[in-house]
Amino acid sequence: GRSGDANDIAYSPNGDQIASVGEDKTVRLWNVETGGVIYILEGHTDEVYSVSYSPKGDQIASGSRDHSIRLWDVETGDLIRVLQGHDGAIFSIAYSPNGGQIASGSGDETVRLWDTETNKCIHTLQGHLDCVSSVAYSPSGGQIASGSWDKTVRLWDIETEQCLAIISGFNGYVNGVAWRNTLNGQYL
Repeated sequence: GRSGDANDIAYSPNGDQIASVGEDKTVRLWNVETGGVIYILEGHTDEVYSVSYSPKGDQIASGSRDHSIRLWDVETGDLIRVLQGHDGAIFSIAYSPNGGQIASGSGDETVRLWDTETNKCIHTLQGHLDCVSSVAYSPSGGQIASGSWDKTVRLWDIETEQCLAIISGFNGYVNGVAWRNTLNGQYL
């Protein structure tokens, strides 16, 4: 088990692992079949809020209150890279559908897009007035939705970095956003 709260979990794409993160500053990889811990990944210096598997399932990204994103090798448990650039806690992480980018939402009120080949920040999306608590790529990968404690959801075009729409009217924080593909189109 974990000591302290688990803040986020993610299933591996093939469904054989679960990653969990939490107050104890670790990322834990679990075997779904046995329920046993495969790895305890240490390196964050503060609480970990978010975790996401790459589409291939070979890497995970974790985001922390320590303002860093850490990329981990799922097979070995080794740290691959630390991404830094946010000035606040990382509350949400998502890989693009093709695995070429990672989006991160932060307490610094921004969404950052990271190139997974160069590990560099390629875009900073600004406009929220409070913490960005959730990010999600559209199924096509061309847009990102971001939810914030400013009680809005913003829809962004990745190429132009423009905010395409602001959805407001929520009574409280927006802590989660997700896309859904249907036969009739895409829904947010």
